[in-house]
Amino acid sequence: MDSTIGNHKVNMYITIKPETTPEAKEPQKIGNIYIYPNYTLTSQGYNRRPNTDMLDLFDDNYYFIDRQNTFRKKVIANHIFFKRGQLYNRGDHNRTINHLVNLNAFKFVKNSFEPSPDEPNTLDVYYHLTPLPKKSLRLELLAKTASVYNGSEANVTWSLRNAFRGAETVTLNVFGGYETQTGGNINLNSSYYRYGAELGITWPRLLSPYNWAPTRRFIPKTYLKFGYEFLNRRSAYVLNSSSLKYGYVWKENDQKQHDLTLAEIIYVQPRNISEAYKAQMDTVPTLKRIVDPQFSFGPNYTFTFTNTMDESLKHTFYFKGGTNLSGNVLGLLQGANYDDNQKKLFGTVYSQFVKIEADGRHYMKLGRYSQLASRIMLGMSYSYGNSRSLPYLKQFYSGGPNGLRAFRARAVGPGSALPENLGKDNFFADQTGDYKLELNTEYRARLVDMGFGVLNWAAFIDAGNIWLQNTEEDKAGGKLSKDFLTELAVGAGAGLRFDLTFLILRTDFAIPLRLPYYPKGERWVIKNIDFGSSSWRRDNLIFNLAIGYPF
Repeated sequence: MDSTIGNHKVNMYITIKPETTPEAKEPQKIGNIYIYPNYTLTSQGYNRRPNTDMLDLFDDNYYFIDRQNTFRKKVIANHIFFKRGQLYNRGDHNRTINHLVNLNAFKFVKNSFEPSPDEPNTLDVYYHLTPLPKKSLRLELLAKTASVYNGSEANVTWSLRNAFRGAETVTLNVFGGYETQTGGNINLNSSYYRYGAELGITWPRLLSPYNWAPTRRFIPKTYLKFGYEFLNRRSAYVLNSSSLKYGYVWKENDQKQHDLTLAEIIYVQPRNISEAYKAQMDTVPTLKRIVDPQFSFGPNYTFTFTNTMDESLKHTFYFKGGTNLSGNVLGLLQGANYDDNQKKLFGTVYSQFVKIEADGRHYMKLGRYSQLASRIMLGMSYSYGNSRSLPYLKQFYSGGPNGLRAFRARAVGPGSALPENLGKDNFFADQTGDYKLELNTEYRARLVDMGFGVLNWAAFIDAGNIWLQNTEEDKAGGKLSKDFLTELAVGAGAGLRFDLTFLILRTDFAIPLRLPYYPKGERWVIKNIDFGSSSWRRDNLIFNLAIGYPF
């Protein structure tokens, strides 16, 4: 490199190393392609041409050495981007290795090129693929504590790889847990136990009657999931929940991913509602929505974009948006009407709605160890025909350690409605709605390098609320109106983040700055802040302990 010419320019001189072999100066063609789908360290024929009696030619391009017929040949061949006779190129080389690794079927993927003894300037290609164990079993145990609640959970996951000789994965997850109230005034939601299972099958390809290939750079996947959960709140109610999902997930490029669920069916049936719980529903109407039968079915779609992995950028973005539909076509065909012609399917009233969600985030580097992170979340829905509102499991909520951190989970809104049982010991923080707006921003910076990890700190401010589509008598002020911006709850706080490399432990302290259920003109409560008052701290200082960043 000669930089003496000035003007921020250099002359560059390139030459080939003298020791470069003559073969390296010539383009190389692909010769025979040998694939060992069931290779182990004791296998024969590593990096040498195998005996002809071991070979099985497929598609006139690929020689398979697989006496046990472990994998279907077409499945592996679809992920080899070389063809016999083509010129070698680095792109097809890397793409093949990436596909074979991302099949999640092989423990090791080894690739080598050897000069062909039959033709000059030709390379024979060897792929030695060592499968992962056919079966695996994983056990997870969790103990949890929050305020006056304590409990535990257990998850057992059994996996079967290459289930149908096509690199498919079958998983069965069985779970169970309980939670009990160990302090404070006991209420109906104080204790529960639950158990259930989910069976899932993933195919590393698109199962479609159409010849649809969105990209060959990444492996698309088809999934099918069945789920069941039994929840028993012993003094209140029992819920039986069943679900089914079938769809596709694929990456368009390194930054864009699509998830299309062609069919999602969710069915929730309540049982054994106690008399005490029914009596409580008269004073806390929200509790009735929890035990309403729920039946939704339809497609949904999610798009995700992110460039946050590019550390060279000062500004990075993340966006996740999607739509969820239920009962739209059937409701229109049947002429369903909530008021006088509500329809049922399999003996249960089904939901009819359109739901749209969007989550946008912006990250701006302010220095080597500091950044400003911001997020806006929007949720909109329209229930019609057979429904007046979203089913409980699909409704929006706000508050909690990943949302409005100055408010407990599901304790915000809707609108300017007064929270039910506010200030009472048996407060049910379960406010939900059909619309949502949330704004968050926080400054993050390094505090100290602890040697075994990094201690960061953050200061943040959150704002948001939820609203209803229709007026409800027990929630005056909850319906969305043109004055919705005046009904935003606002909170602020600060916290520490312990970045231990393998996990991030987050602690946040937050206080409310604006309460939407106060009368207009009195909603800002900054003047009421009194850290010296124990009663003020008890009612307003919220502590959040969580894993990972909120966004």
